[in-house]
Amino acid sequence: MTLEEFTAQLNGSTFWKEFTFSQNQFSPRPGQELELADSFVWLGDTAFVIQMKERAGPKKAPEVERRWFKDAIQRTAVRQIKDSIRFLKEHDTISIANERGQRYDVSGNDIRYLAKIILYAGGPSLPDDCRRIQYHVSKTAGFIHVFERNDYSRVVQTLAVPEEVRRYLQYREKVVLELAEAGDTVIEGDILAAFMSDELLPSSSSHKTLDRLVDDADKADLAPVMNRLADHIQNPDSSSDYTRILLEFAKLPRSAWRAAKERLDLSIETVRNGQFERPYRFYFPETDCSFMFSPFPPEKQTTGSEGEHARRIGLQNLTMGAKYLSKARRGIGVLVSKDGEFLHLDWCLIDEPWEHDAMLENHLATNKLFRDVREKRLNGYYFVNE
Repeated sequence: MTLEEFTAQLNGSTFWKEFTFSQNQFSPRPGQELELADSFVWLGDTAFVIQMKERAGPKKAPEVERRWFKDAIQRTAVRQIKDSIRFLKEHDTISIANERGQRYDVSGNDIRYLAKIILYAGGPSLPDDCRRIQYHVSKTAGFIHVFERNDYSRVVQTLAVPEEVRRYLQYREKVVLELAEAGDTVIEGDILAAFMSDELLPSSSSHKTLDRLVDDADKADLAPVMNRLADHIQNPDSSSDYTRILLEFAKLPRSAWRAAKERLDLSIETVRNGQFERPYRFYFPETDCSFMFSPFPPEKQTTGSEGEHARRIGLQNLTMGAKYLSKARRGIGVLVSKDGEFLHLDWCLIDEPWEHDAMLENHLATNKLFRDVREKRLNGYYFVNE
């Protein structure tokens, strides 16, 4: 598998194929074809431009490999990163297709955070001093992350949540510059472990913490569910743009994924047991979005025109109610229902400004449709005590 194929697969599984672009040729004018980047990840106002270099026919001589690194990584790839930035600035929109073949117009003006990444796969004789290079600072492009293939893979697979990767890149940029100024050297595992355990600055022993990391993906991983989202969306405006729901989850840290997974699992368990509980919900203030998860009453019909109508109306009303109570701009709702041995997961997004509604407020207060909520801090990662 080539480096480009490897990266497309890795990014597609972590950032979802909807937000991953590996075929990035565009034509600003007839007869002209340019490439935005080798790989591009676009998450609304966040984007990663990635340039990749793979050593073909590596030599045994370390000096030959060092020259390749300087030319391919520190010159060519840096120049290509600069080109990517220039393309985003010069063109109002750039039309590219994601890994599902869906075409989008990307606007550089809408991107608030742009991570620049050079990803490489060197030969076995590449000198250690080259492998220790973790970044490049350009006068025009600014800070550029430099990752060896295996380091990048470990970071993305360990963090596994789009927002966590974004936060890690911000943390990494800050700490490697501080470490360089102090003359300290750490490996990628030190930075990763320090980020996950909330250390202000990595040390050369930080990586040991990773040996105590608890693998609790079953309690926090939403990817399997989100990958099937397109088949279950029920939007008030009949829109098929399910990527807006995916994007709201992509903005959440792992702690919020854990909260969502817990509430979804509780709703599924309730429905499977033929029971009913009041909806579960939470609000994430950083993105001004509420999240509601509800089991469908077991005595109500779920199939046929009548059942589908009841599910749709119930989902929309509950999503709106949870959104109103949170005074949120956006609200996402999930309704779980049972059809024989099978489960339905219907999803909904409501995106409109919050406005006071006396009638709705009275209805919610009178009927006690929702549980009370309280502010709670959730951890993203857990470690076994020494």
